[in-house]
Amino acid sequence: MAEPLESYSVACSRHHSGCQRCEGEGPECSYSRSGVIRRSRKKKDGERRPPRSSETSAGTEPSGLSRRPRQLPPDSTGTTQERLQRLIGKDHRELGALASLLEEYATVWQGSSAFDKLAEGAEADFFLFEEDQVRPWVEGEWFPWSYVALLMLPPSAFITTLQRQRLLLTSAPPEILDHLAASRPHQVQDRAWLVMFYSIALSAVSSTNPSDEATKAKLRSNLWLAFNDVRLLLEPKISSLQALFMLACHVEEFMTPSVCWVLVTKACVMLQALGISHWRLDSATCERRTLFFWRLNILDKALALILGRPPTFHREMTAATALPTLEQLLPPQPYQLGGAPTLFEAHYTHQMHLLSCVMGNIWHCLYGQGSDDLFAVKGNLESWHRQATEVLEAAALAEKPLLSASGAASVDFGLRTLQFHYLSLLVLLTVSSKQLRKQSTHPSQQMLQLLPSLGEMDLDLQEPYTCLVWQRLHCPLAAFGALWGDTVLKGKTHVEQNQNTPNPNIPTRETPDGRTQGVENLDQQANAFLSPASTTNAWNASSSENPDAQLEGFYTLPNDGFLNTTFDNFFAATFDWSIWDNQEL
Repeated sequence: MAEPLESYSVACSRHHSGCQRCEGEGPECSYSRSGVIRRSRKKKDGERRPPRSSETSAGTEPSGLSRRPRQLPPDSTGTTQERLQRLIGKDHRELGALASLLEEYATVWQGSSAFDKLAEGAEADFFLFEEDQVRPWVEGEWFPWSYVALLMLPPSAFITTLQRQRLLLTSAPPEILDHLAASRPHQVQDRAWLVMFYSIALSAVSSTNPSDEATKAKLRSNLWLAFNDVRLLLEPKISSLQALFMLACHVEEFMTPSVCWVLVTKACVMLQALGISHWRLDSATCERRTLFFWRLNILDKALALILGRPPTFHREMTAATALPTLEQLLPPQPYQLGGAPTLFEAHYTHQMHLLSCVMGNIWHCLYGQGSDDLFAVKGNLESWHRQATEVLEAAALAEKPLLSASGAASVDFGLRTLQFHYLSLLVLLTVSSKQLRKQSTHPSQQMLQLLPSLGEMDLDLQEPYTCLVWQRLHCPLAAFGALWGDTVLKGKTHVEQNQNTPNPNIPTRETPDGRTQGVENLDQQANAFLSPASTTNAWNASSSENPDAQLEGFYTLPNDGFLNTTFDNFFAATFDWSIWDNQEL
């Protein structure tokens, strides 16, 4: 029956409701009731609707990742100062200092000299150290060690770091410790242990004796040789995962933001491959992996916001992973140091876990598909800050009388670091919106006021309050941009009024563990740029009583319209600072 249907398809009668001729033969029925095949007519060129991309280009441009790539301008060549002059349309005496600041920032942010130095002078074989030199890096001055001796170990010891960090592997096998203490790296089969050990040792030498270049060169060579194993990057394994994490966090002196992002991303991917709460895992393993997931999530979201790249852990995965309880965040009883703020640290870590969720929403608001409302995200950030401040201040009030002097100072530093995280995200949100941009002045001023106090205490990496050096470098720059933008663009007629703008006394401090020299150069460039703005210290007691008084006329001056048009990309939160030299400012 199928052959007659194919020959006389239009003669197929469909006016009988019970017709099942096609069902009997098996083919799909594609005929109309009138016996005419329905075919879509080809529309003429004039009747065709314009493509969807042209519709969106004429109306509201899609936000986030759906935006069209920015085209490079034809005049994107020349020096930085010349490009700034073309951008503004007139010459300013501040452009030279601004160009130097941007060039130094790009060198620190995008340059590869720091990571190249890690491989510089690397040998083909491991350097062997004397046992009396390498043993303190492993276990301190006491051997065999006990819990009492462990509490007395220097913070840079390998054993202490594994115990205090509470990562996936809290101790090394005895044979690994013997090989490391006797300087026998060739007998360590798993190179991940060598990467962890040399990362901690290099960080310890850089912080305690930065002038010992000979020892640092040998440790760099051994670290590079240990890392040259492709299994560290390809094979999902607990030791490899922890080695990547410690390399990214402990060797920042020889890292770049992009390399740090790659290492953290690879660690996140490995953790997903290994599983967090799989049914075959025991409860202790699930607890350790959950703790490590939230620690990685903080770094993942921070680097995603800094670099404008997608986070590895998506929001659905974050929502499906349970938050660790305060009991799980408290250190085990044998490792609770006397006079240390254990309760405050647990509450602080819990608030950082909550902040990582807020940071994920902020990323989707700024760089995603525009599904998150800016004002709602800003409200969530402020709500988190109020709750976190109340909880941590209450914990500090209850625990501070029982702490030592260093423990009390650690609590105060934790409260200031909490404020730093909040202000950096608030500046990022307000600068990204034209409606909220004027509100960025006060938090930017508070951010710059906070910087000197953040440099007063150089905590070891075992503390939960330290953040990546890239956050210390990137976040204040958004505050700088919100404050010196008008200074540059208002012109020479407002010089006298601009002299009343804040002059943050940013201390030229060595970054944690003696990290990149470029960060210090950037601080010097920022001081050189901001020093002519005021001849007095703007952060005195009188200004603190009314912090907005100095900036009262900052936005009420006659505007030439340039700040609201051409310079928007320069202040926009989604502006890619890391490739500013290849983009239109």
